[in-house]
Amino acid sequence: MSSGSGKMPLFVPVNLPEMEKAALDVIRSGQIAAGPLVEQFERELSQLVKKDHIVLTNDMTSALILALKLSGVQPGDKVATQAFSCLSTNSAIAIVGAEPVWIDINPKILSMCPEDLGRKMSPDIKAVLLYHIAGYPAETAKISSICRTNSIKLIEDCNNALGALTGGSPVGQMGDFSVYSFYPNRQVNGFEGGAVVCPDDANENRAKKLRRFGVDYKNFRDHRGEIDPGCDVPEIGISASFSQLNAAVSLAQLPTLAARQAQTLRNAERLRAGLVNIKGINLIATDKDKLPAYWVFLIYAEQRDQLLETLKRNNINASILHQRNDVYTGFSPVQAQLDGTEYIMGHIMAIPCGWWLGEENIDAIANTIAEFYTD
Repeated sequence: MSSGSGKMPLFVPVNLPEMEKAALDVIRSGQIAAGPLVEQFERELSQLVKKDHIVLTNDMTSALILALKLSGVQPGDKVATQAFSCLSTNSAIAIVGAEPVWIDINPKILSMCPEDLGRKMSPDIKAVLLYHIAGYPAETAKISSICRTNSIKLIEDCNNALGALTGGSPVGQMGDFSVYSFYPNRQVNGFEGGAVVCPDDANENRAKKLRRFGVDYKNFRDHRGEIDPGCDVPEIGISASFSQLNAAVSLAQLPTLAARQAQTLRNAERLRAGLVNIKGINLIATDKDKLPAYWVFLIYAEQRDQLLETLKRNNINASILHQRNDVYTGFSPVQAQLDGTEYIMGHIMAIPCGWWLGEENIDAIANTIAEFYTD
């Protein structure tokens, strides 16, 4: 088997001298928790995703909690979602006291199945949480249409889809809310962080209050700087603020983001060309108007678990990526009948294609997979 050229990790966090300087400057300033860099990053992110009304949070799950609350989801309500997802997504449903309705995935296009969503729609469902799996754009237009027909909110989970496009526009345009992540293995990585994109000023202002206990900081303190006892907090929120330190580190990455995304795309195209004719590998079909962010490169593989072991022995850090969430007893109901999801769980594999890999790495990955099936 081919050994490739050194270790080939699935994820590598960005590490730039500019990030270190930015972090040190904030630490030395003493203004670590809050500050003007947070608003600056919100403005910069707005330019990237082509949406206004962005509210940064301490992590993605908090952003989803806010999106669910802003969507009107109450304890006892239901939220349609996918079982094949990161627990950081679906945990928000349980945290707000709602119940997931597990919607199947169409393996051919790796998207929540609009037909299954339509079959399972009921008056109890108050929102749909749509995950763009690993940065592969979902069938958002069809799902958005179902949501509008049933007068419910659509939340797009774009947590690893920064840079993904549909029809030339960033994903996240069709939802009532969309959510992004700045976890250390995302396209832009803070120490941690998330963002919820709101539809208007009212929702943005409410989200900004809810991310800091429900406090309106414009009126919370009096002329002395003391808490004003006359300032009410009518809706209690959570502790979910994005820090000045996180903002500084994230902002320092933006000048080089386009170059990293371009290299990732070149790697993905080279990897696709190297795998397309291998018997035993099925590539994920992507429409011409959809461009994945390629957080990872996804394939379906026969003898998946044996191939996974082979790749890891050859320093290629492939992964199954997610465990279907409906097996966890913390959710109710548990273990739905999801044929497409079951196929995905038995065949899916995420392989590295990120900006940190060179052509020799990409070729080594393709050659190792080809030799596995030849043997």
